Amino acid sequence: MKVILLRDVAKIGKRYEVVNVPDGFAQNKLIPKGDAQAATPDNLKRVLNMRAKGASDKAAELSSIKAMVDSLAETPLEVPMQSNEQGHLFKSVHAEDVAAAAQLRGVRLPKETVSISAPIKTTGAHAVTVKSQGQTFTLSINVVAK
Repeated sequence: MKVILLRDVAKIGKRYEVVNVPDGFAQNKLIPKGDAQAATPDNLKRVLNMRAKGASDKAAELSSIKAMVDSLAETPLEVPMQSNEQGHLFKSVHAEDVAAAAQLRGVRLPKETVSISAPIKTTGAHAVTVKSQGQTFTLSINVVAK
């Protein structure tokens, strides 16, 4: 049975792909969970429109991330965290914290794009990686005490 995937499904395909799966798998698992819908002509037209809209949204997101990285080249992104007198953090910095700090600067940075190679547990300057649509950027952050 041909179905259109509405989200990424492991070992099956990516979002908005048209794939051929066994009938029972489609009817008993994919369609009831909302992971897929039948590939009718009307649904195919709708998915083409969604795919085009998604591509333009991704291009806009990539350009905003590039602009943010360029603007942060002069001044690093400040991430406020609770710490003790020696500068050790009570909780390590996560991607959500970096995304929230970027949001305070007026830039939408999805937490899924932020990658921290090693746990950040001290105040000071650190580097994080931002991956978006196959491109990788290095972002400087400054962890400060609240």
